[in-house]
Amino acid sequence: MKKNNEKGFLLAEAIVVGVFVLSLFTFLFVNVVPLVGKYEEAEKYDTVDGVYNANLVRNMVLEDANWKNVLALGTNDYKMYSTEEFCKALASPNYCKTLLSSTFLNVKLVYVTWYRTAKIKTSSKNNVEFDRAARDYIDSLDGFTQPAGSTYQKYHRLIIYFNDGSFANVEVKISE
Repeated sequence: MKKNNEKGFLLAEAIVVGVFVLSLFTFLFVNVVPLVGKYEEAEKYDTVDGVYNANLVRNMVLEDANWKNVLALGTNDYKMYSTEEFCKALASPNYCKTLLSSTFLNVKLVYVTWYRTAKIKTSSKNNVEFDRAARDYIDSLDGFTQPAGSTYQKYHRLIIYFNDGSFANVEVKISE
C-alpha cells in the first residue's frame, strides 16, 4: 500500500518536539535566573576578602581584655557601632583604630547581634538606623537556627559593613 498523505504526522511530530524544546528552555530559564541573582548578590555580600577581614576583627575582639564590653547585648537585639565607638569599648583602642581605618580594613560600621539573625532582621525593617544596603544584607542572611541545647547559644555574630558598600559576617563564641 502506498501512503499518499504523511503531512499530518509531520505536523504532529513538529508540535510535540516544539513543546518539548519550549518546556526545556522554560525549565532552564526558571532555574538559572535566580542563580544569576544569587551570584550578583554574592559579589557584594560575604566576599572572600570581606570574610577574611571580618575574621581579623573577630580575632582582635577575642584577644582584647574588654571583649565583654563589645559583645554584651543584654536584652537588645543588636548593637551598632561606628568605628570610633567600637574602638573606645576595647582595651587597645589605638590598635583597633589602625586596623579598622581606611588604610587597612576600611570598616564603616560594626553590628553585634545574636547568632540567630531573626531578631536583627525584625529590628532592621523600617528602622532609620539601618540604611537600605544594611537592611538588604541583613535580610539576605540565613536564619542560622540551632537546635535547643546547642553550643551555639553562646555565640554572637559580628556583621561588618565596609566603606566600599560590601558586607561580611562572622560568628563569635562567648567564652566564660
